Amino acid sequence: MRHSSKLMLMTKPSTMTQVKNGFRSAGTALLGLGWLGLVLGGMAITFSPSSKYPPAVGWVFLAVAATILVTTAQRWVKALPGLLGLATLNALFAMFSGYPTNLPSVPISRSESLVATLLLAVSTALSLSFTVRELRVVDRLAFLIYATCILWGAVDHRVTLPAQMGVATFCLFSAWVYDRIQRRGGHNASGHHLGGPASSPADPI
Repeated sequence: MRHSSKLMLMTKPSTMTQVKNGFRSAGTALLGLGWLGLVLGGMAITFSPSSKYPPAVGWVFLAVAATILVTTAQRWVKALPGLLGLATLNALFAMFSGYPTNLPSVPISRSESLVATLLLAVSTALSLSFTVRELRVVDRLAFLIYATCILWGAVDHRVTLPAQMGVATFCLFSAWVYDRIQRRGGHNASGHHLGGPASSPADPI
């Protein structure tokens, strides 16, 4: 009896933790859908000539969505590599089919798809580094500019796919480089303060 009661006490917290994690994941998914709805609604009001609401309302929606994106980045950043990985596969599919997945009415040249695939692959690789550390203000701004580039290309067809992905990837790369510089600077300052070498083999590359 004692053994079984101990087993129940051990399994109960584990079950409660799983339930809490499940509710947390469901809540995050709902918030993500709400954020996407806010963005799409803001874009429809702002850029649609037939909108019943003034463009200022749409800009307010987009400003709120941008604020949410920046302030909650630490919570959703772990999903970023997966999202960019799916986008990379979509671009790869478009390179052979000539159009994005489920959008046969939007033709894309093979050269544009190739450039987009390469840039998205680079973005996916860079995004992994953001998931294992505390985000800086520069990182959050890079995410905001990245999302803006993607969404701007959807409403302004004069912006080519390589151009928007090039700017977006450059912002992500700049944030990655900034973090590397800051980390190396911190290690060097620590090494000099302790009277030891400024760097060591354990320093990040």
